[in-house]
Amino acid sequence: MDAQNNADAECQLNKSENNIVQVCHESGVLYFRPETEEIIVVPALDAGDFETHCLDMLGRVDEYHQASHAYSTAIEKYGQQRQLPGVSTEPQAAEVIAAELLLENKRAALLDKLKDGETSNMGYQDVVELLPLLDTRKRGGGKHLGKRYVYASQRYFSERSAGRSQSGAKKKWHSVTLKNKDTATGQGSIYSVDSKGRRTIDTKKMKEQFSQGILPKIKIELKDYVNLDDYNLDETLFGWAESWNESLTGSHTFDNGIEVSGAAQFMRFISNVGAAAEFNPGEGHVSIKGEATASLSVASGIGRAVFYIPDRLGWDLRYVPGEEETTPLLVGLNMGVIRLYIENQLIGFVGASAQLAAQLQVMVKDDEQQIVAGLPQGRLPRFQERQGGRSGQFYKQMKQEEEGASVTAELFAGARAEYSLQGAVQWLKPTAPPSLTATTVAKTVGEFTDFATIGASIAGLAGIGAGAKFHCTFINGKFCFKVAASLCCGVGAKGAFICEVAGKTLVEFGAWLAYQLFALDYRFFELVAEPAFETFTRICVMQIADITKDIYQTYNKVESSLLSVADEFRSFIIRILDESQNIIEASKKRNQLAKNIISNPQQLLTFTPEAKGILLYLLTRHGKWDHVDLANRGRLLLDIYSERKEAVIQVLYSIQTRREWRKVMCHRTRDGSSLVQNGDEAAAVEIQARQLREFLQEGFNRDQDMKRHAAELAAQELTTIYNRLKTGNELSWGYALAMNNTPWYNLNRMPNPHFPQRCVFGPCESTGALIV
Repeated sequence: MDAQNNADAECQLNKSENNIVQVCHESGVLYFRPETEEIIVVPALDAGDFETHCLDMLGRVDEYHQASHAYSTAIEKYGQQRQLPGVSTEPQAAEVIAAELLLENKRAALLDKLKDGETSNMGYQDVVELLPLLDTRKRGGGKHLGKRYVYASQRYFSERSAGRSQSGAKKKWHSVTLKNKDTATGQGSIYSVDSKGRRTIDTKKMKEQFSQGILPKIKIELKDYVNLDDYNLDETLFGWAESWNESLTGSHTFDNGIEVSGAAQFMRFISNVGAAAEFNPGEGHVSIKGEATASLSVASGIGRAVFYIPDRLGWDLRYVPGEEETTPLLVGLNMGVIRLYIENQLIGFVGASAQLAAQLQVMVKDDEQQIVAGLPQGRLPRFQERQGGRSGQFYKQMKQEEEGASVTAELFAGARAEYSLQGAVQWLKPTAPPSLTATTVAKTVGEFTDFATIGASIAGLAGIGAGAKFHCTFINGKFCFKVAASLCCGVGAKGAFICEVAGKTLVEFGAWLAYQLFALDYRFFELVAEPAFETFTRICVMQIADITKDIYQTYNKVESSLLSVADEFRSFIIRILDESQNIIEASKKRNQLAKNIISNPQQLLTFTPEAKGILLYLLTRHGKWDHVDLANRGRLLLDIYSERKEAVIQVLYSIQTRREWRKVMCHRTRDGSSLVQNGDEAAAVEIQARQLREFLQEGFNRDQDMKRHAAELAAQELTTIYNRLKTGNELSWGYALAMNNTPWYNLNRMPNPHFPQRCVFGPCESTGALIV
């Protein structure tokens, strides 16, 4: 500053490179350091160089965040453009590619400033947080950095404050502490702990110490360093203290008190607090926009970020059986478009790394907690690679270099908050037809839907799917997934997410699994462990037999094992089949099963072929007690089992392909086991079809109904249902599954040309954004 209080220099971001202006000062400059509770005097000889360094630090992080937001905006524009049929997306794609390159350059510039050769702090060096006690920049329009907060690298600050300035100054920087223990009113630190255990600033103590002991001392000690007439120290310091205290009142996401540790300072720095014009913008929170949106509680230095990985558009995931070296590219199972949704608490350097790094890793703490962190030197596959279809291709075996690392409590040192993580693995679920008679393609052809959830706790689950990239099993009463981070984040990501199918997501898990089987044309799906597959089949049957209970939720609560579910299923089969013990009750249970199927036919679309085979078996069991049960008779007592027959037809309606028809028939047993002997599948299918026809002929002759609803693969004896089923060349990928007697099913016999382009990919930031 000059004698007229005019700023020597200002920093305002623009689109040019190297826009940091070198500044100089004619006197020392005062800063307050919250961590040490000191007023720091930067000598005149060092002040200009020091301020230039701080502005460079602030400029790099601000430009990084601006580039991140621009990249996210470009992704959104591209996604909206591709939703429009017949419209070119090349200009929008070019914009994404340019924004992606700029983001990488800005990230590299920032990381170059922060890199540290040591392995501590996730490879980043500490920063020193300071509050300018004199605003050295003009207060005019535009965005100005460093108005309330400035940051210096720890190495730079230590070298110069210790007297090793490049400007030639040999004297150590002067400081005055606010920890005044020598006066009658000063009782140590200005920080105290309130009744809720949170650290706050004791403004009363601070005011007493400052006015009665510190301010007179400062005026004496600093009169030769700075012109104190240019400062209003108490107003600046009390403004900071009151604003941080006020941010702790009311209901906030992070109610952990004031934090001034090195980790909290680093979090504030990389969250771009230095660009704020006030101490507590947005009532104590700073928001960050991009593909990873974030919110930071300024006073606590704790944030929460929402990640969409690899981005909001997701990418095609394709499983390739066999070994990587021997299998050609772009073959195997197309598992559809997936993305990862993560809501991650950002604490310390681990949380900061998740914001800074281009690539993520999943770390494990004490085999009980999974933690999302950034991966230094990693990068996300380029936009063009992600859209090209090969980035999401994977083989079953996980490479050694993809394994995750363990994390120790030291990386969270200084943080009072507990780490939290929630999220989900989402698949782009094709939109169901608006009605059973619909023949037109829906405007929205798909929407991202959770089929497995992610949480921080993985107690008892850390070892599942050892060596596999994608694995589903059943443990502790839940279906659980291991999903390698590389399947969501691309090559280079490390570790794996452990996910669970919560009670509310079982239906979506079933829809996802049924669609994978459909994509395979009902061949063996080796990514789901066979015992888990059998357990899902059993749960499907038991759940539709008693729709008044949430069977899966019960298994969740009692942490059932595979064996306990199998035992419960055997007991269920005995109750619904054994007439000798339950007399007429077994007949009533089978009738209720038929009623439930008739009232919930769409649920059958999420069942395995084995579950459908078991249902056909149960519905067609009958004996003397079934004949005695009047509920099985029609109005004129001529027809019998009308509801069971209708339920059988509904099960047949739910079959999607000729291969599934064969699988259902071959597993028409009490437990879903295969009836195929000596590899003769056709013989087993013929026998089961004949038995179904005989059941439908009981009472009124329903053989014509059987032909009207039957299948098209085995032989010409069963023409109608079988013949309208899709062949392996007619798989309607990208269309929702539908009952095979609907116009929608018959209309769609080839892949959907609008999938996934016209799918919802939100959330979108822009108002009036096109979401179709």
